[in-house]
Amino acid sequence: MPKPGPTIAIMFGMPGAHGQDEDSLDREGASNGGNGDDDFATDTICRIIRSLNSGGPSAVRNCRALIDALSEMCSTHMDKDRAGFEKAASEAADCLHELING
Repeated sequence: MPKPGPTIAIMFGMPGAHGQDEDSLDREGASNGGNGDDDFATDTICRIIRSLNSGGPSAVRNCRALIDALSEMCSTHMDKDRAGFEKAASEAADCLHELING
């Protein structure tokens, strides 16, 4: 039985308690010209996409290994398994490095 692929979550919520509304959150990086140059998460996702586009099946395997390691991090965190969590975090870091630096 094949493993399920990655999932996407869409979340809705109320404005923050500090008077911030959606327009003031600067999610698109308007303060830096809208290009997200200083956004680590955006940069990492873009590097993963480039790796998937150029790396073929081996990049897909590396991405799936990263997903599995992140899932293990979540499981061990919920189980309060510190050693398992640290091992999974190390594995996730190795997988991410392999994926984006190939």
